[in-house]
Amino acid sequence: IARSAPDRWVPCATVTAAIAANLPDIDFLAELGNMPGYLEHHRGITHTFIGVPLLSLALASFMYFFTGSFWRTFTIALTAMATHPLLDYANTYGLRPFLPFDGTWYYGDALFIIDPYFDVILLAGILAGQYFKSSMRTITWVSLALVMVYIGLRVELRNHARTQLASFTARLPGFQRSAVMPRMLDPSTWDGIVETTDEIRKVSINALDGVGMELARMPKGHPTNISEAAATAQSASVLLGFARFPVIRVEGIQSGYRVTVLDFRFYREDTNSSFAAEVILDNSLHVVRESLAFDKIIK
Repeated sequence: IARSAPDRWVPCATVTAAIAANLPDIDFLAELGNMPGYLEHHRGITHTFIGVPLLSLALASFMYFFTGSFWRTFTIALTAMATHPLLDYANTYGLRPFLPFDGTWYYGDALFIIDPYFDVILLAGILAGQYFKSSMRTITWVSLALVMVYIGLRVELRNHARTQLASFTARLPGFQRSAVMPRMLDPSTWDGIVETTDEIRKVSINALDGVGMELARMPKGHPTNISEAAATAQSASVLLGFARFPVIRVEGIQSGYRVTVLDFRFYREDTNSSFAAEVILDNSLHVVRESLAFDKIIK
């Protein structure tokens, strides 16, 4: 983005853009407290229609001492920073752009959270611009155009995958909702998550050929006094607020109950693990201990 503007338009444009593009993730400081706190605040107010302009103003105010031009610096900062929530929206993790007024999550489901093809296009443009300095700006615009074309292709494939999944769910008893999830290295193959009245399942989808084999299936669980007691624990409460396809599992143990809350979109059938909270209750349904972790083995 810094290279797309005239080099002399504003000093320190590259530094400003690099800081701005990453600054919304300053909410990682919430992780210094605990994992539930991080999950609750990540992709929160710093990623919103309010937070991004305010962070851009703060950054421009700081960088003004080095650039000498506030509004041009602000323009660079805002443009670069706006790409952060847009790309966050593009993946399956989601975004809450209307905080603090509305905490609804929105999902683009078009790009994997780490997309090598996207990164290679930009990296190639950076390296080519360094080598062909006289054509740096032209190469920059070509790189940005190619990225937009790639995103457009992924969106089109996502739409095809959604259509294929809709044809599958139209014949499914008790169907409630669904979503398609991109894979990292295979743009044509998607994971479909399907929720029915009693269970959630994952299927493989070829965006052009239709729904393939079933990959995983799990009863989603229904609220009970045991699960409601577990939901008072911070880890479970926060995960339930974050989860797009929540699954609740209750297991009786010698000292009481083990309650596992997981988000099925992160379930990995090859390792039987997921992003999950585990809450141990005693026989009186008091929380004894709790934990929240990625790649937690589902017992």
